[in-house]
Amino acid sequence: MAGAVRALPARLREISGLLAGRFGRPGICAHETDPVRNLVLTILSQNTTDANRDRAYDRLAKRFPTLPGLASARPPEVEEAIRVGGLARAKAKSILGALARIRAERGGYSLDFLRGMPLPEAREYLTSFPGVGVKTANILLLFSFGMPAFPVDTHVLRVTKRLGLVPGTATLAKAALSLEPHVGTGDHGPLHLNLIRLGRELCRPRNPLCAECPLLTVCPEGARNMKGKGRGPTPVRNALPGVPRSSKNGGHA
Repeated sequence: MAGAVRALPARLREISGLLAGRFGRPGICAHETDPVRNLVLTILSQNTTDANRDRAYDRLAKRFPTLPGLASARPPEVEEAIRVGGLARAKAKSILGALARIRAERGGYSLDFLRGMPLPEAREYLTSFPGVGVKTANILLLFSFGMPAFPVDTHVLRVTKRLGLVPGTATLAKAALSLEPHVGTGDHGPLHLNLIRLGRELCRPRNPLCAECPLLTVCPEGARNMKGKGRGPTPVRNALPGVPRSSKNGGHA
């Protein structure tokens, strides 16, 4: 397993370069940059599409344009505003609970105090909120504070399992925490966004378009999928030593 850890930074650099060669290097993300609003947005993003997340957020912002106004809303009012995003009751409870706690602890609606915290401590604080997991916390820390956090969603998890970067049994949180320290400086955002794009466009849960993938030469599962399909032999690095192969469908979560 020690060999896997030593090889991981180099593999991630290579993968990031190949993705940037195909998709470019993403710049500014469209996420809200205000930390508290970003927290609301990322809670709304759970278990839904980006389009429905954005609809829910827009409706919520129109109904409650200020954070104090949102914090004082009744749960049914918030549920009605965000219903299009799904899981409205649970998300409304998480949003209102987070705002109430921030107000009680900080005297206002600000998370700026997190800027001075080490990344693990800031993440631990955020994940202590009900309904906020490692993915949500990492999104906020990366895009609002520029910390070297590495969010892993289902697309990133599927792709990294197929590449043999994480075990086939890895969860979103375990994959994020195992990959994060090995991502190159300044590459956490671009690699995260390009892996999502790859997962949406090519490395799909079923019938992945391996022949069109920029990572085919470094993907063990892609090489297996292409075997016997009329292509010449494809040089490919195996999965990292000590990391089990993923399932046939990439362990989609």
